[in-house]
Amino acid sequence: MRTLIAFAGKYGSTKKAAHLLRDKFSGEVTLVNLTEEKPPDLDTFDLVVIGGSIYAGFIRPEVRKFCRDNLATLTGKKLGLFVCCGLENKAEEQIKTVFPRELLSRAMATGYFGYEVNYDQMSFLDRIIMRLVSGQKENQFCLREENIEKFAAELD
Repeated sequence: MRTLIAFAGKYGSTKKAAHLLRDKFSGEVTLVNLTEEKPPDLDTFDLVVIGGSIYAGFIRPEVRKFCRDNLATLTGKKLGLFVCCGLENKAEEQIKTVFPRELLSRAMATGYFGYEVNYDQMSFLDRIIMRLVSGQKENQFCLREENIEKFAAELD
């Protein structure tokens, strides 16, 4: 089975999650960082996994564009959808909000992969906003490998 994992993030935690996910699949897996690369022809893939980080309730614009531009093709594929966000208790609601309904209804798996807060990588403005919103002053690394493994098992 040929799998495409198309993702976008801002500071690297979504990329880490995508790499962890890739290692859980058997078969050929292609990773595409939508912030850096143009996606390949989707017709060559059996499974397409789409993921992104959530900021202020919105998924990365590159993910929205990818879904919008490829909606017709994606609805005919085996699909998985995931998010990385800091609010685990709102992850399911955010998944339902940030992905098109047409894709959600076709997804064989949806998942919450956790988050990371690495102030060293953030812009000055993002550091200030994150500290005000979260109240956290320290870096946090909370990727949920068990969620990633469960998600992959549902699709593989």
